[in-house]
Amino acid sequence: MKLSLIQWNKVPLIEVLEYEQPTPYIVTTEIKKSGKTPVLTPGKSFIKGYTDEKEGIFTNIPVIIFDDFTTATKFVNFDFKVKSSAMKILKEKSSDINLKYVFYQMQTIDINTSSHKRYYLSKYQHLPFVFPYLDGKISKEVQQQIVDEIEKQLTRLDDSINTFKDIKKKLGIYGKSVLKAAFEGKLIKLTGDIISTTLAEEFEIIMGQSPESSHYNTNKEGLPFFQGKKEFTKLYAKVQQWSRKVTKIAEKDDVLLSVRAPIGPVNLAPCKCGVGRGLAAIKPNEKTNSKLIYYLLKIHETELGKRGTGTTFRAITKPKLYGLPIKIPDKKEDRDILFKEIESRFSVIEKLEETIENSLNKSEQLRKSILKAAFEGKLIKGE
Repeated sequence: MKLSLIQWNKVPLIEVLEYEQPTPYIVTTEIKKSGKTPVLTPGKSFIKGYTDEKEGIFTNIPVIIFDDFTTATKFVNFDFKVKSSAMKILKEKSSDINLKYVFYQMQTIDINTSSHKRYYLSKYQHLPFVFPYLDGKISKEVQQQIVDEIEKQLTRLDDSINTFKDIKKKLGIYGKSVLKAAFEGKLIKLTGDIISTTLAEEFEIIMGQSPESSHYNTNKEGLPFFQGKKEFTKLYAKVQQWSRKVTKIAEKDDVLLSVRAPIGPVNLAPCKCGVGRGLAAIKPNEKTNSKLIYYLLKIHETELGKRGTGTTFRAITKPKLYGLPIKIPDKKEDRDILFKEIESRFSVIEKLEETIENSLNKSEQLRKSILKAAFEGKLIKGE
């Protein structure tokens, strides 16, 4: 087949796909962790759980499920039920249309979804999609060739991504083993002993309290303040909350620990700041720098989580945090040498992780490039 014979024409999506409302297929009983039929959503989670319901199961597959508010899509080739009505179930109108071809092209569409409205009927179905034509007709054969080439290249890309993720996971395991050995006295030759103590006996701890909302401001008056959250696994690039009256204060490089929903994420204070709800500040003493406390707490993340209580959300109480058992070298000179040894190893780990993260970011760009090329007629070669 010569590419010169192919014509590329734009067709509104409404002319090639039809939709069905999901209402008859909405699950009516509690979603479970296991069951006969998966319950789907077009969002990131995709499979929300399972149900054993026997009625209202969608079986006319394959289809595309489309989130009416975010325009997220999923290609589905198995029987299912759905979580909510905020979606459309999309099917090709004729046998000339390759549904996967349309699905992959959807991944190249980017529309502004900032307004809270249903987008499929109002906007999305009117968007132009490009299709290959031969002899004046849409060619399903060419669509399939393009799908085959997309999937071949995406499979190679996914294999590379999985390799990077596997290396990243192994680096994490290695990092934990370094810390475990460090605080068991196995990483360096000690001049003194490893002592068993508690967090409160060794360091000063401040439990957080958020300022009154009346003192919040956005013009950077007063002090920035932080609250416990998952983002404490990364340094804050921006300070989003400020208050003119902060009662609990951490100094720059004090250790900040999330103690509530979730428990465990830890980081260093980027500046003098307020310690808000769900956060604790741990201050170094004359024998220990902040970064060593940071490393010490990193190996106790699991233990901290186990000590948490609560049903709606888990939190660790002050007595249980203060009583956290730790092991640490008794002598300052041992702590200093230990810190340098940990830092030297983690500097290598962090550089490798940065390289992997950059590669993963580039792989996402490459995925977009593959799809873009496919629908510009650049991915397949003519005979």
